[in-house]
Amino acid sequence: MLSIDREQFAAGVRWWQTKTSWPNDFHNSDYKMLAVQNPDGDFRDIWWAGFLQRLTTWKALRPLSQADVSRLLNENRDDLARAWHQACAPVQDMDITGVTWAQVQAFTAVVARLKPTKSESPVFPSKFCHFLLPRIFPVFDNVAVGGSRTYEAYFDLIKRTWEATPAALQAEMVAELSRLIEIDGRSPLYEGFPMATKITELALIGVRHP
Repeated sequence: MLSIDREQFAAGVRWWQTKTSWPNDFHNSDYKMLAVQNPDGDFRDIWWAGFLQRLTTWKALRPLSQADVSRLLNENRDDLARAWHQACAPVQDMDITGVTWAQVQAFTAVVARLKPTKSESPVFPSKFCHFLLPRIFPVFDNVAVGGSRTYEAYFDLIKRTWEATPAALQAEMVAELSRLIEIDGRSPLYEGFPMATKITELALIGVRHP
């Protein structure tokens, strides 16, 4: 597995800033809000209303409707809670460097039932899981990154690419992304910001959009 390349990371940042309408703080403010709203396995309707809207805004539901996905959530709510407490709760204070796919796969498998696809697309499960534990679950976007057929493949790509990157280069890019976030000025860097997953995502964007 190849290390992250500085130029690819820079290209990913440029694409994010110039070719999308995504926030210049790289969702720093969102991550702080999501942490406060995390239901910790208690997936009740009052939580689902806001979470569903975020999934819709992030274009995770297509071609299903909100009603379709809500029905599937209701059918799988108990399994989702059990899988959370089994797979996610024990590792929720960690990041992707300390977690394997085998540890969290049980939760992603239940999440995938909420929007079943023949192709096993990683889009919906990645966004659903990322909103809950962004430091563990990388987010996948077809236009930005593309290429991965399953969420497991993308998770492993993110994990192995970050781990192949020398510690000094990791620290350099953490400092650079922190600087870019704080330039935005809306809020200071959130202590739970998903540096490993976000930096690797940006580098992969740079590979796709040099």
